[in-house]
Amino acid sequence: MTGHARRYWIGLILPFLFAASHLHAKPLLLKNGDHPGLIETTQLAAITDHPSVRIVDMRTSLLDYLKSHIPNAVYLSFEVLCVPRNGIPAQAPDRICLEKILGEYLSISNDMWVMICSEKSNPNATYLAWALDYLGHKKVAVLNGGWEKWLSEGLPTTQEYPALSPKKFFGKVIQETLAERRWIQERLDHRGVVLVDARPPRQYSGEEGEEVRRGHIPGSRNIFWETTLEGEEVKIWKKKEDLERLFSEAGITKDKEVIVLCRTGIEASHVYFTLRRILGFPRVRLFRGSWLEWSAYRNLPVKPGTEP
Repeated sequence: MTGHARRYWIGLILPFLFAASHLHAKPLLLKNGDHPGLIETTQLAAITDHPSVRIVDMRTSLLDYLKSHIPNAVYLSFEVLCVPRNGIPAQAPDRICLEKILGEYLSISNDMWVMICSEKSNPNATYLAWALDYLGHKKVAVLNGGWEKWLSEGLPTTQEYPALSPKKFFGKVIQETLAERRWIQERLDHRGVVLVDARPPRQYSGEEGEEVRRGHIPGSRNIFWETTLEGEEVKIWKKKEDLERLFSEAGITKDKEVIVLCRTGIEASHVYFTLRRILGFPRVRLFRGSWLEWSAYRNLPVKPGTEP
């Protein structure tokens, strides 16, 4: 065989070998009995270059990402997931918009795992996790301890951007993940429904807030999202039994349908994720409009103070 012919056949075969190596990549079997839905730093460090994994960095500051990030992590600002809807600001995008963000911009396909990282385990990561749940995508994990835990353990970082190409992502809206204003209005006095307000206590009570009206939805229980975490510099989710106690003492149990809300839906996503993905609550919905929408309708009831 001549050198020209050899080069021809090598050029023809190599792409197929490369594709085959990715096709037969070892499947991911992620299990975390204590905290389902979370991935630990050591687990993620072992699969940062896996072809079936997309790591999404959702830290608040782009500059922090530019300085240093997890290898192969692509940056997404949480503000991309905040759009106006019917004049109400900071609402989640619809299915078509989310599909474009996930597939075309983040290079995520339906068969991939999405690993999400933020700082201080803040709700940026869980908001994307909820959006993926809303679209029926189950291969999702949030990094427990976030960026601070990754750094504290001396795990690899980089300034290089990942090489990505657009993919197709198709979502199927799961209505049971979502609660709208009218749906909640009709169930305010329903014994099988409980509302959880994830805002800070002073916003819940009406002592603080910039909205048209202050206070909370009558009957809603206040569980500030940060109370699900422990630690100072590195914040991780509390033990499962501690989380179960936190919610049960507030009357939030698995036999009820739970509606979570906050100011914009972002902080509420943290409580949604904790209940749905860590504690296994079967029926949890996120009020997408949250307090921004509810308070804007002057005919809807509002209650000040610390009592539900």
